[in-house]
Amino acid sequence: MMKIKPLALLCAGLMISGSVLAADYQFSADSKPATDVTKTKNEAVYKQLDFASKTDFENVDKGFIAPLINNGDIPGVISATGMNFMQNKEAPASVNPSLWRHAQLVNRGGLYKVSDHIYQVRGQDISNLTIIETNSGIVLYDVEYSVDSFKKSIELYEKERGKKPLKGVIISHSHADHFGGFAGIYAAGLATPEDIKSGKIPFYAPEGFVEEAVSENVMAGNIMARRAGYQYGNVLKQDASGTITAALGPVLANGASSLAIPNHFITKDGEKATIDGVDFVFYLTPGAEAPAEMVVYIPQWKALSMAEEVNHLQHNIYTLRGAKTRDASEWASYINAAIARWGNEVEVQFGPHTWPVWGNQNVVEYLKDQRDAYQSLYNTTIRYANYGYRPDDIAENAKLPEKVFNKWDNRPYYGNTRNNLKSTYIKNLGWFSGNAVELAKYPDAERGKRYVKAMGGESKVVDLAVQSYKEGDYRFAADLLNNIVSYDASNKDANYLLADALEQIGYQEETALTRNLYLSGAHELRVGGSVPNKLSTASPEVIANLPPKLLMSYISMISDQIKAEKLGNHTIALNMDGDKFLLDLHNGVLNYVELTDDMPAQKADVNVQISKVDLIAVVAGKEKMDDLLNNGKAKVEGDREVLKQIASTLDTKIKNDMNLVLPLQQANQIQ
Repeated sequence: MMKIKPLALLCAGLMISGSVLAADYQFSADSKPATDVTKTKNEAVYKQLDFASKTDFENVDKGFIAPLINNGDIPGVISATGMNFMQNKEAPASVNPSLWRHAQLVNRGGLYKVSDHIYQVRGQDISNLTIIETNSGIVLYDVEYSVDSFKKSIELYEKERGKKPLKGVIISHSHADHFGGFAGIYAAGLATPEDIKSGKIPFYAPEGFVEEAVSENVMAGNIMARRAGYQYGNVLKQDASGTITAALGPVLANGASSLAIPNHFITKDGEKATIDGVDFVFYLTPGAEAPAEMVVYIPQWKALSMAEEVNHLQHNIYTLRGAKTRDASEWASYINAAIARWGNEVEVQFGPHTWPVWGNQNVVEYLKDQRDAYQSLYNTTIRYANYGYRPDDIAENAKLPEKVFNKWDNRPYYGNTRNNLKSTYIKNLGWFSGNAVELAKYPDAERGKRYVKAMGGESKVVDLAVQSYKEGDYRFAADLLNNIVSYDASNKDANYLLADALEQIGYQEETALTRNLYLSGAHELRVGGSVPNKLSTASPEVIANLPPKLLMSYISMISDQIKAEKLGNHTIALNMDGDKFLLDLHNGVLNYVELTDDMPAQKADVNVQISKVDLIAVVAGKEKMDDLLNNGKAKVEGDREVLKQIASTLDTKIKNDMNLVLPLQQANQIQ
């Protein structure tokens, strides 16, 4: 008689049990309520944090003057009232109570007085509009993400404070939610593009602003905008089973952003600018919250803005929408320097997100608490790494000081603590943990096929996932099901169960962005993918404002190298409104160099003269190079066929509705 091993009996038992569980599971595209496991985990949060403290609720309303116009609602752009459903209510089982509390704080808005000369419109977008009243006008400090949001914000300010001439603009850093609304300045009649271009109205930004804004928002803007839509919950319903808040503000407004080029760059620490009788002192903080950022101090009012370096929450070391990883230790050092520089006198700290802090002692303590969080993240990660802990192990198991991380201002509403620890490891040591197995891993789809086969097929994997789901192990259920979903979008049971698992994980999350990502992923699975995307940071308007050299970089990036390598090697001398470049197509790679007076004359196969406007139309797919040549808008010397062929390699059809959980759609794949 053949002996059956105990392990085989156990596996068989699990499969039979799993099949029974799967048989009574209701697979559907419907959203599910919080399970008992989720309810229990969320209820436990009340015992971990000081919910009795109401200081933040007093401070967030301090200085209130007037509500937002139309309560903040702009059809098709932002529904501020839709994000107020949590006010004066207890947290439901589908929301982490700590996140619910934070949403109650930031999901409100209006015009606020920060000090005698500083006003803010909060809640009209994810970022605040700060208006600084000078001797005879105003200076705008960060201008929100949406042009429409900016227009409503400035309208509210002018309704309450009167219309004042614009004397200057300061943009703190290179993220689109701080400069994207710039075109609203023109739409509101505060300035013309020529006023900015000529320097008549000074526009200050940190050194590297344009390069980093383009890099983050144009070069990789398409995928970043897609991920941002999921991260900020723009694809979700606004309710207790959907998006709750964007944490830094109520919600990221929909629509395209704009980009203007500063006429003054801050290049050194301590640089001072006097705008209409008010002194602004700038210090650069690159590599922390943004690759190009600066803080500003107004000595006569003892007012400090640390830009986005401090907020009433823990920020991202790596943002899940995609961006350069930040340096937690350097971040802490910038805050520490501010304490040493202004800690003895500062009386108010205001920023482009969340709410201000008043009083010297309160400001200094707030800065120290934020500093401690970022330094602790760095120190903990590197110390554990030196012991040999791997990134995931550190993220799951590292012990952090409760006195730092249990403070409301350091809770992980925007940046997720596990993600921040892992990201700090990667920033300093890279993605590889030292385990050679990681080098041999297959891509998700190929690995998934092999795991599914090893486990006995898709139905067996679903059975096991149902069992894990019913046990409350939603993370493992998701991990199991991703092996199917990574290569097969047609298995509805796997899709719906994975959506249910992600949903429960999202309900338990204290971090707004990870909650939104889990729930957005669930939404994609339930609707079958191709979720519409209304966000765009690489819009034609933004591309139109690119400096010539960065436009060449963008053109180089969108050139299809596989098509281009079939054309052979060619050079093009390009004259674009007086800016001259040599384009060198070599081995399919389109390189470029800006021609300067100290370079010798360059021999080219083709010489082209074209305006920037017309070239951008070609890049955006709105014009064909052949048509421009025929109507004389582009002039060429040499073989025009070479120019037409190279222009034909530009990839102008990149779609923006790509799946992020399901396999990439055929229509979105590179052909």
